[in-house]
Order: sequence, then C-alpha cells, then structure tokens
Amino acid sequence: MYPTFNDLPLDKKGPHGNAWGLWGPDDQLGTLNLLNPEVVAQAAKENIRTGQRVSLNWSMTGASKPRFPRKLLQQNLINKAPLKHAHDDEWSFNSQCSSQWDGFRHYAFQKEEVYFMGRTAEDFASSPHPNGIQHVSMKGIAGRAIFVDWYAWALKRGHTVDTFTSYAVPFSEIVEALQDQGLSLDVFRPGDILILRFGYLEQYESMNTEQRDQLDKLYQTKKPDNIGIKPSRELLEFLWNNKLAAVAGDTRSLEVWPCTELEWHLHEWLLAGWGMPIGELFYLEDLAKLCASLHRYTFFLSSSPMNVPGGVASPPNALAFF
Repeated sequence: MYPTFNDLPLDKKGPHGNAWGLWGPDDQLGTLNLLNPEVVAQAAKENIRTGQRVSLNWSMTGASKPRFPRKLLQQNLINKAPLKHAHDDEWSFNSQCSSQWDGFRHYAFQKEEVYFMGRTAEDFASSPHPNGIQHVSMKGIAGRAIFVDWYAWALKRGHTVDTFTSYAVPFSEIVEALQDQGLSLDVFRPGDILILRFGYLEQYESMNTEQRDQLDKLYQTKKPDNIGIKPSRELLEFLWNNKLAAVAGDTRSLEVWPCTELEWHLHEWLLAGWGMPIGELFYLEDLAKLCASLHRYTFFLSSSPMNVPGGVASPPNALAFF
C-alpha cells in the first residue's frame, strides 16, 4: 500500500519526511517510478490530439543581464575549412544556467548532510552511479502535465507582482487559479506533473535598461531574491498524497527565495527526501498563450534530460504536446 504523508518518514533513522526505500534499496528515480508504461500510454492517448507542440526551454544564453551566479553557455564555433566546408562547435555551461531539472545530487538535507536515499558527497566523489542524472535520462520524464497559470490569475485580479522579490505564493492561490481555469484538485491522478507560471521570465524579458543595470549590479554581491510558491505542509501533503511525479515552474528556485519556512523547505523534502525532480526557469510564455486560446490546461509533456554520468542537473529538452 502506498504510504500517506502522515506515514513519513519511511526510513525512521533518516531525516524528516523521507520516502527512502519505497522503491527499493538502490532506487535512483524516486517519484519518477510513478511514470510506468501504463500511466505514460494513457497520458499520450488522452492528451496528444492536434499535434500542436510548444517548447518549454528558455534560451541557454537567456540570463545574460542581469547575470545569475552560474556560468552561461560559451560556444566555440569551429570552421573546418579549407580541409572541408563544415563546422563543429564546442559548448561549455553550468547545467543550471537556464531551464533545468534539478537532479538528486543537487541538494541535501542541510543539517544531516545527506542526499536522496541517504547518500553522501563522499559517495558522489567516488562514483558516478548514485543519484546521477543519467538514471533519469534513461527513462525520461514523460506523462500528463497540468498547467496552472497563477500569474495570469493574479494580474486579472489586479495584484501587483514583482517577481524579483521574495513574493510568497500560498498554495491556496494555486488552487484558486486552477479553479479559475475550470479545473479542481480532483483532476490530479498518480504520475501527473505540475507546471506553475509565476511570471518570472515574462518580467525578466520585459525589463527596461535601467532595471537590468540595477539588478545586474545588485547580483554581483547578493544571491537574487525571487517569487515562488510558499513551502507549507498543505502543499507537501498535496504533492505526496496525489502521487505527483515532478513539479516545475518559471522561477529560479520554484519555491520563494530566500526560503524562511525551513521546516517545509521544498528542496530538502522533494529532492533529498522523495526523489521528486524540481524544474526551474521553464519557459512558459508560449505555453500560457496556447493554453488560454484552447481553454485547455492539460497536455503531454516529453522531457529528455541529458545522459551525463554523475550529472547534478540537466537542461530539460522539454516539449508540450496537445
């Protein structure tokens, strides 16, 4: 029987809320185990109807100004002439510089210093096997996604939203935005993927020069604040008891940053506790327009993280199919 939120932690010797061992002693996939062939097949059958598709990938050089404290893409273009008229190129970048899935090497329970399944930094240093992104890559992240456009809902109600502040969005407002789209919490089923729009990339891309200069200077000495969902027991209970496979948004950290609700810190609970990937900086502007025009907020998500042994995170290579 699938344990409830109240049954956590499963490993009583481990940190709060962990689900270690639910899928075996050497589990590398966490909640992605919920994406079994039957779940994926049903999602594809129900949601791929018209063949329309939208990319959820922000440009790899999108965070150019203001710069985030991670290395952006550097491309070395190689012209092979005169030997032959052809080109190669070489890429160098931080795997979290743009749209990304956080993998299970990214964040630990901070006090205990242990990652998903109780693995340690020493384990990672000695082997690419434990918690490497390659395990996610071999299965992919594919299934039914449910999109909640909180930002559109907030603007419609006249809310003033500054996404470059620690604006904490409560779970209750996610529910209200979902209901405004004609859906309810009853729509969720095991293996679903939740996608949340907070307007972060819309505001990033529409900044004027003065705003860019101010933030670029600020970010040289300070880790950026950002809008995000407010961590809470209510939110975590919903994610766990509804058996969601993954969650993603268009912000830098999904949860509001800095996180002050340390008891419910999502990076600890989801990544280190459950093995639930967190998607960040997903580009959702084209998706929002299409969903609004179709009055449809469910779709088939196909995402293929890169096969990097021992990788911490990966660009999602994500497409939404309708």
